[in-house]
Amino acid sequence: MLKFFVPIFILFHLSTAKTITLSPDVEKKLNIKTIKAQVKTFKDVKVYPGTVLDNPILSFDVSSPVEGIVENVYVKQGDGVKNGYILIRVYSPQIASLKSNIEIAKVRLKTALDTLEREQMLYREEVIPYSRFYSAKIDYEKAKGELEALQKALRSYGEVEGNSLILRSKVDGFIAESKVIRGMPVNTGDSLMKVHSHRILWVEVMVPFEDVKKVKVGSKVYVVNPEGRRIEGTITLINHEIDPKTSRNMVRVEVKNPGNVIKPNMFINVEIPVLIREGIVLPRQSILSVNGKSYIFLKERNSITLRQVSVSQFGDSVEVKSGINEGEEVVTEGVIFLKAQFFGSGE
Repeated sequence: MLKFFVPIFILFHLSTAKTITLSPDVEKKLNIKTIKAQVKTFKDVKVYPGTVLDNPILSFDVSSPVEGIVENVYVKQGDGVKNGYILIRVYSPQIASLKSNIEIAKVRLKTALDTLEREQMLYREEVIPYSRFYSAKIDYEKAKGELEALQKALRSYGEVEGNSLILRSKVDGFIAESKVIRGMPVNTGDSLMKVHSHRILWVEVMVPFEDVKKVKVGSKVYVVNPEGRRIEGTITLINHEIDPKTSRNMVRVEVKNPGNVIKPNMFINVEIPVLIREGIVLPRQSILSVNGKSYIFLKERNSITLRQVSVSQFGDSVEVKSGINEGEEVVTEGVIFLKAQFFGSGE
């Protein structure tokens, strides 16, 4: 180890200056790597507070299309449910009456069919006139239509089991509200339960008018929950009206929610790209911070030059606002070692 460090110390005898020289051998041993500064197009991101809301498209009210009595309730408020899970069973006298009429209609249809077949045979043997056969045919078609109408009415109610109606969940979600108990009467259209799906949620954020002009529907954004979890979302709505209380525009973001990392009524931050511009962007590890100032190391042939720059953070990268030109070669690996040579090992 001593044989390695002695020549390095000699090579950096100019460490107090702004430029030092490295031999190719030492440069290789120190794993010095560089990139060329390039002007790139990137987005400036601003952070605004937002509120998580239920997605009404994926949430629904559970109601009965017929009057009846609650036979059984299979879930309670707060329970998680899967799509197709049975929620409520409702006994309906209306369904019982309809099914009874269907059975009567089936008998009528059978009788009409038997009559039609007999009249058709007699007509072919020229025993009866065509008008009598035609009348039997009309009676059969009428009976058939009445049965089909009753069966269609029964199907319109949904899933029927016996004389009861089965109400199931239409989504994977949670029972947000339950107003039903066993034995209670049910009227047509009454809201019995509310099922909310949290698979995809909405986030509403109020954005200043000057920034709203720089975003558009379909733009990708990130929402950040209180634990720091970042989730990608998509802007689906930009309200054209300005809120009179905040003087801002409401922007709605749709967010997929695997693992339920965000929940309705949660306050979160929303990272929105509000400006697309050009500039030089460098990896964060290429920037050296000393006493509140930012520096980079530029390489030209075997020389390393220290230069102060003005930067602003941009995600995992930084934008260099001044102090560098496009095409200059910037050190990205070996920065810590070079820092010790320019500023001393105390740093």
